[in-house]
Amino acid sequence: MPNRFWTFGVFIFSAMILGSALFSQAAVKGSATDAGTAKEPYNIEALELSYDQDTEIYTAIGEVIIKKGGRVLKCDYAQVDHKTMIAKARGHVEFTADGDELRGEELTVDLKKQTGEVTKGRLFLKKNNFHVTGEQIWKTGESSYRVLNGTITSCDGEKVPWEIKAREFIVTVEGYGQVWHSSFRVKDIPVLYAPYMIFPAKTKRQSGLLMPEPGYSSRDGITFNLPFYWAISDNTDATFNEYFMSRRGMMQGAEFRYALSPYSKGTLMLDYLFKDGLSDEEYKKGNISKPYTERYWFRSKINQRLPWNMDLKMDLDWVSDRDYLKEFRSIPNGLDRNRKTFLSNFSRDLEDETQLVRRNAAVFTKNFGTYSFSGGFTFYQELGDTTTTLNQLPYATFDATKQALWKDLYLQWSSSYYHYWRESSDRGHVVELTPTLSYPTKFGNYLKLEGSMSMTETLYQVDNKLSSSVKSFGNRFVPNLRLDMSTDIQKIFQFSDESSGFQKMKHNIRPQVIYNYTPEIDQGSLPSFVSALSKTNTVTYYLINTFTGKSLRGKGKQGEDLFSYLDFVQIKFYQTYDINEAKKEVSASESKRPFSSIYGQLEFSPSSYLALRSSAGWSPYNGLMDYQSHNLTLSDKKGNSAYVEYLSSSGEQVRQLNTNLNWNISSLWSASFLNRYSLDQKKNYETTVGLTYTQQCWGIKIYYSDIADDKRIYFTFSLKGLGEF
Repeated sequence: MPNRFWTFGVFIFSAMILGSALFSQAAVKGSATDAGTAKEPYNIEALELSYDQDTEIYTAIGEVIIKKGGRVLKCDYAQVDHKTMIAKARGHVEFTADGDELRGEELTVDLKKQTGEVTKGRLFLKKNNFHVTGEQIWKTGESSYRVLNGTITSCDGEKVPWEIKAREFIVTVEGYGQVWHSSFRVKDIPVLYAPYMIFPAKTKRQSGLLMPEPGYSSRDGITFNLPFYWAISDNTDATFNEYFMSRRGMMQGAEFRYALSPYSKGTLMLDYLFKDGLSDEEYKKGNISKPYTERYWFRSKINQRLPWNMDLKMDLDWVSDRDYLKEFRSIPNGLDRNRKTFLSNFSRDLEDETQLVRRNAAVFTKNFGTYSFSGGFTFYQELGDTTTTLNQLPYATFDATKQALWKDLYLQWSSSYYHYWRESSDRGHVVELTPTLSYPTKFGNYLKLEGSMSMTETLYQVDNKLSSSVKSFGNRFVPNLRLDMSTDIQKIFQFSDESSGFQKMKHNIRPQVIYNYTPEIDQGSLPSFVSALSKTNTVTYYLINTFTGKSLRGKGKQGEDLFSYLDFVQIKFYQTYDINEAKKEVSASESKRPFSSIYGQLEFSPSSYLALRSSAGWSPYNGLMDYQSHNLTLSDKKGNSAYVEYLSSSGEQVRQLNTNLNWNISSLWSASFLNRYSLDQKKNYETTVGLTYTQQCWGIKIYYSDIADDKRIYFTFSLKGLGEF
């Protein structure tokens, strides 16, 4: 930091005062120990070293080197006045401390006041890679400075790409600075001028204006976002956005963040457009469902550790209208950026812009060993025409994991209470308890068998009964029987050649059959908010192939071999046979369909740079694929990556191809490409292209996006040490 240089006299020249007996002799080398610390001596080297007892001035001449630890001062001439405690150094003055450097022609330091002056100074601050120059640099206090005719930049070299040049500026470290008659210069050409400005000068988080984001939208017109960052405290901060759209108006935005611990953190965001100047035009074009005046969106995610190790997770998502998220999805603080932020910080996503039922929820959780409790609320904002979505206000669950009752007999259970509320239709209370008894056993090493029986008891009360066939109070009892049989067939392959990356590979084949039975129970008098438990009589088979590789990853503390294991391939097939459907009586014009589609899943991931995931369903009756989902991810050590995804669904007549590419062209250039293409409609849903240029101390990103009826281009700039946004 800058004050390290200005206090060097305290550590160096005081050695000459405290060790005057040594310095009174003419010597080439000398050393002394600080009486205050008595730890490390100061080493002084010079061609000539002397002390004048009359004037009480110490003088070092010629190739002067004064050092202690990591602090080193080099100069041609150094002098200190014992009476005034003023030290002077001149001639190729060079001082280094912990990577920071200062060079100049002359240096004067008041050791008592810790103030001083440097002529024709150059200062380098390692932490932020700042280079500062000035005709005169004054240290006016413990951590305050004044620079006359100076510059500052984070670029290395003599001819820098950018710098800020000012006639005068005053800076207080961990405070703020004032600048008079400053200009931002690119290649020594002035680009921006300010007669006066104030800026943060903190090495920690700092409040102030962030880098603006200019852009253009074919729908919204010229756009300009000016964010302001507020470092409220060590664990809280906020960002305020002023987002101007020439055809719509000014949108205000605020984002508040706090992080008390890894278990207690939160982010709250609000954007508000008080008057939408484009709404009527978009409505007449048929792009939105109705004209709007005020537009807003509030969203939040919170993780909070509470007393007694209870955890709270809260998700809020409230929007002004059904078209907001589609229209403002790609703005600087829109849905696209927010989803990445929430996934990164909370591992929870926001719902798509097409979702007209927005979920708001809070859940409290607490674990008690083999028991767990959860409770909270779930409320849905309905943006469509329906008002029948069931809200849980509140709900609570209490569950127990599988526990041994007697020998191989196990018990587990789940219990819950829900208060279901909605604006329309019936609503009420539901209490449910489901204990499950299970008995797992083995027949040698060949067959695993587990039988289980569960009993679900449901009690309900209806608050507003809409049908005479529905009871105000009632209950339901439904038993269930389940039988699970499986075996594992394994073979281990030894590799003499480790070019595959594995020493051994295990191939495991698991055939599995599950029988599930639920009898038919009369549930005609149930209210609509109680989920029906349909009769079930099915057999489901699974065939699972897993390939596991074993490789040597190093040696342990005792010299033993350490191995790593990787399930690099898994292939799964499964299908269900419905016995009730097979026994059903049908007319001549109808047909039975007891077999479900055959479902398959593939996961192939031999390394961290390659992953292939596929799933599909095939109908044995029409011979067509019900759905398909295939995605491939490729990457390398250079940061290049490619993601390709194919989706299709016969029921919804959807066939879509998604592509995402990131290419580090060189150390300076990188590019990105994102595309969502509808194969059945033969049109693009979204195309975004980005180009980034990054130098040692600056960079620029240019993005072009084409989404629905809006084409948008915007820029982001970065200046190393000053910000990247």
